[in-house]
Amino acid sequence: MKRKLLAVVLCIVTAGALFVSAGANEAKEEMALSLQQAVDYALENSTAIKLSNTAVEKAEVGYSEAKKAIDKTEKQIEELTRQEKSAMGSQVLFENYKVTKGYYKELAGMGVTLAEAGSEQTIETVKMAVRSAYFDLLFAWEKVNIQKSMLDSARKDMDIANKKYELGMVSQVDVLASEAGLESARLSHQTAVRDAEYKLMSFNKTLGLPLKTLVSLTDSLDYTAPEETDIEAKVAEALENRYEILAAREQYRIDKMDFELTASWYLENTFANQKAKHQMESSQYKLVNAEQDVELSVRKTYMDMNSAYESIGVLAKNIERLEKAYHITKLRYDMGMSTSQEVVNALNALNDIKLQHLQAIHGYNLAKIQFEASSGIGIAVPGGF
Repeated sequence: MKRKLLAVVLCIVTAGALFVSAGANEAKEEMALSLQQAVDYALENSTAIKLSNTAVEKAEVGYSEAKKAIDKTEKQIEELTRQEKSAMGSQVLFENYKVTKGYYKELAGMGVTLAEAGSEQTIETVKMAVRSAYFDLLFAWEKVNIQKSMLDSARKDMDIANKKYELGMVSQVDVLASEAGLESARLSHQTAVRDAEYKLMSFNKTLGLPLKTLVSLTDSLDYTAPEETDIEAKVAEALENRYEILAAREQYRIDKMDFELTASWYLENTFANQKAKHQMESSQYKLVNAEQDVELSVRKTYMDMNSAYESIGVLAKNIERLEKAYHITKLRYDMGMSTSQEVVNALNALNDIKLQHLQAIHGYNLAKIQFEASSGIGIAVPGGF
């Protein structure tokens, strides 16, 4: 609980510091958000979701219009006389045949099915984007805190080096090394602050908030061990639920129906028959390929999640080792048995491993939500989902 409260306070303090330079008289909205609240806000305000809902409505209207047109065509076909049919070309007769067998209704219905699935996928994509942005911002703020700690330590080391130099206990080389360490720490802190400022604006954009909205995140960058998982069951769920599978399966179903109708109308050695067969086989291959891609993605995200979790423990132990090494180096420096450069190096090594540990926690949280999403409808990828 103390850790969580500390994280909240640090988030609020850091967020407040990020935009002080923007102008004290500029009014800004401030929000406190848990991860779930952030997701709910985005789902309520997402333009992408509104557009996907519109796409579903358009698909449903298109299906209704197509169905009416097909029903009308079916009626007209039924009313054709034998003489009128004999006057028609083979291709026209075949298209009429496909109408009466329901091919075009199935084709129109596929558009609605995919639009509805696409809408579900958009929702999951928005959720993923918000969760990722939430963890990105938490990570950025925690990184600022670590870099601030490094800067404070570097300042203390600089003061100690100056005092020792005045007493003739160290050379000017030690002072210069401490100065270099201080400047490096200051630069790293400034870079972290700028990155946190950008991540805050990016988070706000993801939620649909004004870019300079001040937020405090009430969840902390923490982690829990992965639950026991039946990976085979997860793969089976993904093969049933993922959008890529649904789209490939629907296309194969339609192309298979087209081939069966074509084969019942045209001889096997005709171009029309061969073309329809090739299209069906191509769709079947794409379905198999999609199934393999989905299975690989589920297994990969599962492996990534477990690898990230295991690295957290290893890095935590390394932090303990380097903390001891730093304290020993500092003690030796106080006794005149090591240089200030050695102290700076030990401190940098310690803080580097702290950042790696923080990055591992961040990566694990992202890997975990990616794995959780992998067995559902899935998420869209940039440039097309």
